[in-house]
This record gives sequence, C-alpha cells and structure tokens, in this order.
Amino acid sequence: MKNAITVNLSDYPKQTLPLMEVDLNGTPITHMDMTNIPYLHEASILYNLKERYEGRDGVPYTRTGDIIIAINPYRWIKGLYAQAAREFYAEQLVWRANPRARTQLPPHLYEASALAFKGLIMGGQDQSILVSGESGAGKTVAVKILMSHLATFHESRKKYNDELLEDAISNDDNGTYGIAGSIVSWVVRSLLGVSLLRGQQGSMDSEEDRGDLEAPPSEPDDEPEEMQQTNLIVKRVLDSNPLLEAFGNAKTCRNDNSSRFSKYVKLQFHLEYLSRAFPSCHIAGSRCETYLLEKSRVVSHASKIGERTFHIFYQLLAAPEEFKARIWSGLEGKDASSFNYVGHNDTDTIEGLTDAQRWRRTIFALEILGVRDDKLMTLLRALCAVLQLGNLTFSADPTNDDASVISSKDELEKLSNIIGIPSDDIVQALTHRSVTVAADDTTFKVHMNSEQAKDTCDAFAKEIYSNIFDWLVGEINDATCAENNFEKSPGGRFGNIGLLDIFGFECFEVNQFEQLCINHANEKLQQKFTSDIFCTVKDEYDAEGIVLREILYTDNTNILNLLEKKCGIIDLLNEECVRPRGSDTGFVNKLYAHNKDPDIPLVRNRRYQRHEFAVEHYAGIVKYDASMIVAKNMDKLSEDVVECGVKSSNELIRSSLKARKRDKQEKNKGSLITNTVWTKFKAQLGSLMDCIGQTKTRYVRCINPNPDKTPGVLDLKYSVFQLRCAGIVSAVTMSRAAFPNRLTYQHILERFRFLAEMGIQKEKNFLLDVMKSADAREKQDVKALLSYLLEPLEVVSNSGEITKAFVCGNTRVYFRAGALEHLESERLTAYDRFATKIQSRVRRNKAVQEYRVLAKNPPPKQIRRRDGLIGSIFINMMPFLPIPFLIMRQVVSFPLWIIGHPFRRRRS
Repeated sequence: MKNAITVNLSDYPKQTLPLMEVDLNGTPITHMDMTNIPYLHEASILYNLKERYEGRDGVPYTRTGDIIIAINPYRWIKGLYAQAAREFYAEQLVWRANPRARTQLPPHLYEASALAFKGLIMGGQDQSILVSGESGAGKTVAVKILMSHLATFHESRKKYNDELLEDAISNDDNGTYGIAGSIVSWVVRSLLGVSLLRGQQGSMDSEEDRGDLEAPPSEPDDEPEEMQQTNLIVKRVLDSNPLLEAFGNAKTCRNDNSSRFSKYVKLQFHLEYLSRAFPSCHIAGSRCETYLLEKSRVVSHASKIGERTFHIFYQLLAAPEEFKARIWSGLEGKDASSFNYVGHNDTDTIEGLTDAQRWRRTIFALEILGVRDDKLMTLLRALCAVLQLGNLTFSADPTNDDASVISSKDELEKLSNIIGIPSDDIVQALTHRSVTVAADDTTFKVHMNSEQAKDTCDAFAKEIYSNIFDWLVGEINDATCAENNFEKSPGGRFGNIGLLDIFGFECFEVNQFEQLCINHANEKLQQKFTSDIFCTVKDEYDAEGIVLREILYTDNTNILNLLEKKCGIIDLLNEECVRPRGSDTGFVNKLYAHNKDPDIPLVRNRRYQRHEFAVEHYAGIVKYDASMIVAKNMDKLSEDVVECGVKSSNELIRSSLKARKRDKQEKNKGSLITNTVWTKFKAQLGSLMDCIGQTKTRYVRCINPNPDKTPGVLDLKYSVFQLRCAGIVSAVTMSRAAFPNRLTYQHILERFRFLAEMGIQKEKNFLLDVMKSADAREKQDVKALLSYLLEPLEVVSNSGEITKAFVCGNTRVYFRAGALEHLESERLTAYDRFATKIQSRVRRNKAVQEYRVLAKNPPPKQIRRRDGLIGSIFINMMPFLPIPFLIMRQVVSFPLWIIGHPFRRRRS
C-alpha cells in the first residue's frame, strides 16, 4: 500500500510497540518533568516536547531531572523573561523561608540560575551552568538570560526583605504594638526571618522584557555607597554582552547571531554575608575567558548563501556619516560592497535590530567600559585597517613570474594612511619573505607569487583582528573583574558562578580544521555530561552499596583517545607540522596507517579523497577536509609582516605585534609542538574542564526545532537526532531511578533531630533516643527517624511492594525526588511555630503590663461608668427578687438618685 508504515518491532524492548499516555479524549498528556513520564521511550520524550512546544502556550522549556531542555522558540514570548518572572523564581526557590520544590514550578532558565545562586550562598561551593547544543539552538541567548538573572539577583532579595520587614513591623494601623513590632523585626533579622512573613508570588503576565536587559538605572543620591558600586558593576557586566556579540558573532546559514568563539564567563560574588542565618551575596564582578575565535571568517564567508563576517564591520559601516568622517576619511560614503572582506550584504537586521541600532548600542557599551575618546578611535581605526587589507589586489610581476606586485595602488595608499606604515614597507612585507640559512645564520629575501602574497595579506588581517578581539576581552575583564573594581574582598576570594557558551556540534558539507577543533570541544563536554549524569552517580551508588538497575549509555572515551592519545589526530598533526616538508595528505595517510584497530572510531569503509578523513563522533559521522590543516595548526605569520606591523602608528596594532614578536623569540627556545594552535587549545580545554570539575555543575540542553527558523514548529526528524546526541533518554532514565539528594548521617542528626528534641513528635519515644545516638546505632536511629518522618511519601505498588523515599548507604542517606524537600518543609514549619510563639509571648507580656497598669490606677470616668453599670443591672433585676431584697432597694436607689443614674430619670 502507498501509505503503509512498517514498524520494526526488534527496535523495541520485548518486541512490543511502546505506549503513549493519553487522556479519555485521546489527547496526549504532557509533563513538565520528563522523569514523570510513565511510559519512557524515545518517542514519548519526543512527542512530550512537541506537544508542549507546539501547544497553545508554546512552552519552550521542559525539565529532565536536573537538566533543563530549552527549545529555541525563535520569538520572544510575552512575560516569559519579564522582571516579575525573575522575581518569581528568585522568591520561590531562594528567598522564601520555606522554598518551594523546583518540581512544583514551571521549567525555566531562571530555575537553573536561581538554584545555582542558592547553591553558592547556602553551601559556599562554586557553581557552573553548561549550555550546549548545535548551532542555532539558542545557546548565546540562553547564557544572556541566565547572566541577566544572576547579575540582578540582589535586587529581588532587597525587594523581598523590604516587604517582609514591612509586614512584621506594621502590626496594626494605630501602632499599638510598635514595641512588639520592633522585637519581631529583631527576631526576623537575627534569628529566623521566617514566615509569618510571606511574600506575594510574582506574576508572570507583566510587560515583556528581553533577556539581554540592561542594568536598572540607579540614583546615586538615594542609594548607599555599596549599592551604587554594585549597580555600576552590574551595568558593566551586562554591557559586555553586546560587545562580545559585535566582535565575536556572525550570521551563518543556521543562525543569524552565531557565536564564532566560545566563552566561559565567571560571575564573581562577594561572600561577606554567608555566615548569616539567611545568607546572601552581591555581584562583585566577572571574568571572561574566550576560546578559538574563528579568524578565518575575517577574510572569507559564504556570502552566496546569506552568511556574513563579524557584526562589528557592518555596524561600523552603518555609523552616521559624520562619525565615519571622524574615524577615517576612507569610510565616508562607503557601504558593505566597498570592502572585499565584507562584500554584498543581503540584510542589515539581526534579531530585530538594524546594524545602525546595534552600532549605537556597541558604542554605548564601550563608553560604559571606559573605551572612549582616543582609545575608541584607535580601536575603530584598527578595524578600518583590517577592512582595507582586504581591498589589496595582487598580480604577477611582469618581469618575474615567481614574484608579485600590488596592483591596486590607490588602495595601498589608503592602507598606508590608516595603518600608519610607509607603503614601500607594506609592499616589501607582503610580497617578500625572509629565509635564514642555519649553517651560517645568514638571511636573504625571497619573492612570493601573487597567491602566496594574498595569503600573507589575509594572515596579516586575521592577526590584527584576533589581537583586537583579545585586547577587547582584556579591557572587559579589567573593567568588570572583582579584583580591580570591588573594594571589599574577604581574603581576596570571591564566589563564582560560571556560564559556559561553547560552540555547538558542527557538521557541514565541508568541514575543516575549525570544525575539528569545535567538535573536539564538544566531545570533552559530552564526556563531562556522561561522567556527571551516569558514571559518577552509578559508581557512587555502587560504593555505597545501593543497588541500581543497569542503564545503557554511550561513552565517548574511544573518540577522545583517537583525538588526544599517542598516534591520535593531534599527535600526528603536530608531528607533521614539525617536519620540514609536512603535508596535508601525509597527515591523512599516517592517521589511517597508525589507527587500524576496528574499535577506533575512524571511518574506513567509504571512499574519500586523499586529503579527507572521517570520524564517528558521538553525534554522528563527520567527514573532514584536511586541506591547509597543517598550515592552520601552525598559524605562522611572516616575520617580515611582524616587523612591518611594529612600525604602525596605531597603538593597538603596534603593541600587539610587539607582544607576538616577543612570543616568537620565546617559541624558538622551546618546542614547536607545544605552540601549535590545537595543542594550545587542548591545554585550554583541559584547564576549563579542571575549573568546571571543581564546581557543582548544572546543564541546559538547547534544541534547534527546525532548520527553517520557524516559530512554533518542531521537526521530529531534525530534533530527534539532537536528543540522541544529547543523551536525553538515558538522562531521563537515570534521573528517575536515582536519588537527587544525599546527606551524611551526622548531618541528618544535626539538622533534623531537633524535631524530636523540641517535642514536635513526642509520641515517638525512639525519636528522643536519636539525640543520644552512638556511632554504632547511628544508622539504625537515623533510619527510624526518617521512616517516621517520610512515611507519607512511601509508594505502594500493585504487587504490594513498598518503595521508600530514601535509601541508607554505607556513609550517607540518599533521598528520592521530593523527600528532602519534605523534611526541609517540616523543619521550617517548626521554625514558623517557634517564631509565632516568640511573637505571641512578646505581645502577651506587653498586654499584661498594660492591663496591670490600668487595673491599679483606673481613670475616674471609667470608675463611675463601671459602678453605674453594676447598679443598673441590679436595679433592673429587683422586681424579680424575693421580698427581703426589696428592702435594699431604697438603700441602692438613694445613691443612684444622688449621681443621677438613668434609672432615676426613667422613674420620674
């Protein structure tokens, strides 16, 4: 049949079709947390994401245990990133005295940032959030949203505190309990700060606010000095984002704002307040480390398919004409088509902002960071020098076939003018190279043909731009790092929350050296993810004696061995670089010759060109073109070009090339292998992974829903490949079977035994014994304590098997999801009772004191009113009393007549 579908049952466990959870109407039931999916398989995960993403609400976020899955919405959803949403997650997960479990809240990026902040202030441990996904999945925007939330966290704390203290101190409109209110305020500040005091949950329906928000304006006259300092730091930290985007991002066929470099931003926090009962901290600064800028995009990009070079060049050309005239006369009246490196520009709008609008934002950010006046002009003129280098054209020398000349004389003069180097020196450096004879240490000049001269010119442009980028990162760090800009520092240490925005896995029609390095980084991150989610947890459970059912997952150790070990790709490429006549094809031949083991993930059963090879990565097979791989790995710049560059009148160009010259002299003393691009990048990756390894790591997996960038459409085939690469299925299985929280026995006793000590659970006598537990009985007593406290969370299966909410290991107790939150809720509920008792006792004492004063010295008016009321009651009862009491009527009536009681008036 034409429309028949064939299903291979062998692909499924027990050869049966998987089930899908639906309601009575057949509508699929979706889950915020995919660990709650009752029928777990790849299809249910995929369709759960699809229903949530394409549904009426268009939800881009789904939770998988501790992992946030973020599907690029390709639009800004009203209210999703508003200030109210930031405050909502900060309050619910961090500031509330009784924080809600994250599973009770809708999944959001703010969940990851709030929990990272909470982990820093509660435990003092550095945190990191790793954002990964393929190009176009929305990693860069996700990092901006996370950074914005973390950088402004202190504001939500201040607002929440103000609301709590206001409620505590204002007991009534007349201030009757003013003294008690001040005592309550002291209790809140010094003891618990707990919840009589409840903040209102923030609404998520307020005005839309983009993730790349600016810091809120400050009023220096109305703020304390520390808050002024913090607001300035926040503004600098957030304003670094548009700068890095302008100089490091470009439009590609997959992503209009693709990061062509990787960055690890460490937000630094002042830890002074961690010792308080309810700790907090302020942002003190940030540091940014960048990796592997795609320098080749400076000189070439696929303009035919709509790609662009780095944004900053288009922004520069979109600047006002009067501003361009101030920078350099060669910019006046010029557009993108005037410069070969930029070329024809199909669009001037990226993510809703024109190049002119982004230019203003970039200049404003530079001003905030202190790059202004002469320093700003130096930066912009260095960019002009890069543009002008692309306009030089080379042709063969009519008198010498092996030589070349610069045929565009006018463009050469313009370059000489903007870079500040005599034109003759430029010609000499770009068309000749120096050769040194080792035997007698003599040097002579050799002509270069037009192709070699063009490559040298492009290398010069790439070097200048790379130096500009590194200089800019240094300026950002100088302006934002806590060491330089925050006055208070406890011993010089700051708490860190790291945000990693690293290149997504790339597989194009033509993959070269740059893609190989990018995919190497992704393999390292995948290993970290696998280690964190699977290996580390499973090994720990085994060591603790906890039985966990087997979970199958893919490990990429063999791929990293192929890349990094002896006779691997890096090793053989470096070896080819040091050979006098090392070649690209020689490298490929050695790669296959030294890696014949069938377990090595090097693809052999396909026909490739002599300069091609393929690697079976965790995300699939990628074919690489090794053309120019040796030259790119060596990253050599002609010594003649360096000598020419140090003559430049541009301080930025001159100083950076002087530094390169010094580094070159140091390289000559060391090993060439240690100075190749990939070797240095490998060392950077190792340092990065070591840094991340010392933190509590959280993950955000970004998914690109479709290749057409269409909002609200999830392409199943396109997305399922990314889910497989991300290991989401295995992660869901592990998260549901594992225990997300763990505490030592001693910690449990110290934290929860007061529940017995304070008499909250008096009916259980064994709980009192927990306070006196010896080491030999520690496990038994803790187990008894937890069995009672967590009894409501036990689950009974259809077969009658009881699943407890915790498992006791050899050295610690492991809690299932929600169990530890339940204990913390009981603990904080007890604190609520303590606070209520303290406050009621204070109010009672106050009232008793006032009553005693009134009882001893009542006002005269009150005495007359009291006596009159008593007499009135007695007189009115006289008709119903026996005869003897009537004799007393005259005795009582006489004083009432004297004082003019109403009874007398009624009788008259």
